[in-house]
Amino acid sequence: MKRSVPKLALMPAAVVIAAVFGAVFAQMNHSVSASAPAAVEAFAASPQTQPNQAETAASDEPERNSLRSGSLSITATPKTNPETVKVEKLPEIEVDSSNVRSIPKSSVQPIRESRRELRLTSTLPSGSLAEKLADANAETATVWRPAYASQGFRGARLDAFAVSPDGSVLAIAERTGTANGPNGTRIVLVNTSNWQVIRVFTVGRMLKKLAFVPETTTLAAIAFPQMSIKQDFGLAVLDLAAGKEQEFLSLPIPFNEKTAPEDVALLAMQDRIICSGFFGSTVFCIHLPVAKDSGVPFHTFETVSPASALAITPDGKSLAAASLKAIEYFDLNPAANYKRKSITSLDLGWKPVDVHFLNGAQTDFILCPAFRDDSAPIFVRSSVKDPLDGRSAGFAVPMEQNSQIGVAFKVKGRIDVIDPASLEATDSVIMEQLRPATSGDNAFVFYHDAIHAFCVIDTNGNCFAVAKPQNEKRWGKRIIWNGGASKK
Repeated sequence: MKRSVPKLALMPAAVVIAAVFGAVFAQMNHSVSASAPAAVEAFAASPQTQPNQAETAASDEPERNSLRSGSLSITATPKTNPETVKVEKLPEIEVDSSNVRSIPKSSVQPIRESRRELRLTSTLPSGSLAEKLADANAETATVWRPAYASQGFRGARLDAFAVSPDGSVLAIAERTGTANGPNGTRIVLVNTSNWQVIRVFTVGRMLKKLAFVPETTTLAAIAFPQMSIKQDFGLAVLDLAAGKEQEFLSLPIPFNEKTAPEDVALLAMQDRIICSGFFGSTVFCIHLPVAKDSGVPFHTFETVSPASALAITPDGKSLAAASLKAIEYFDLNPAANYKRKSITSLDLGWKPVDVHFLNGAQTDFILCPAFRDDSAPIFVRSSVKDPLDGRSAGFAVPMEQNSQIGVAFKVKGRIDVIDPASLEATDSVIMEQLRPATSGDNAFVFYHDAIHAFCVIDTNGNCFAVAKPQNEKRWGKRIIWNGGASKK
């Protein structure tokens, strides 16, 4: 017996899809519109909402209702006919905010000081950057804890750090997104006088280097490219007061995907931002404010090899660009067009990630290799190289108005204290030997002059202070916050 075929099966496929899609859209539009007030109310009451962080975009376009699944977004305006619904693939960055929450300001517990422990808090100087960024009228405070990643790699996903020139603000770039990308960045600003979070905001770029612009509320950042969402390599200028990206400038270079963040150098001055080390030997100088409408918004000059570390000489007149082959001095006077003044051959065999000048001398400095390099840092005095005992050092940290230098090593969290005059180690401390115990290698180290202590952030996201109090023989350690690994 011949079976009858349903009429629906005989309809063209396109007609069937259009009918089903139209029905789904109609139901979706109705449900979204009906539940909108409840969704807004729930978001306003959510503990994840951050004070002064919401980015509002003014637009004259009609209000849109959207439903997203993965990277598929079905979007239409209320006046749009369902038959003309636009389906587009949008790049999305997954943002996990479970490690950020908002609490009443009255619930914040200040750090308690005692004579038996290292002091962590200090008086906030009037007119400091932390004071300028703080919202005195805020009724809530932000609590943040570095998230611990177990996929792709193990550790806190903290990609970059910077301390403001006045020492009052610590900026941390925490990566968002999945292990396979695409990635964005959560910028966390911490008041170093009381270790409370000033502000948290997100940027839809993968930021790998940070530098404060002196005398401003601006943070410069190097954004690495992401081909999957068609993001260029370039310079991001962040407005910290507003909590958002202010400018982005694509840099026209064939970026080498093998370039590590440690090979990239970023230096911010009050009137310009200088960056180098990406690919080839070109150094980019971007004058502030960025003027895109006045022709090429940057100036370039060449070094003998890619400069992976930048510094201003003690007299403030020259830019020192250090590479594995040499350290070169360029005239910072704009009228001089960055003319090379001198060059000192190095032939290190490794790329320096940090250069610090000694005792105010123009030709005496210390160079540190990246943690990944099994090499010793070197002192250069009158063009004579002198290696320091120890390997894999990533930071040369000036202490007590440059009277001493702390050199931080990756292995065992060791820090040596060096006398710049004699180049001898006067003291040394190993984090693994201090209590309370923490696990993780040095990720970032800076010296806090107000509390006379090294402040260390390790690869597990722990932050702690290390110091030898006056008239004490032993080093002390005190936890500022625990990383996400402590929950494991």
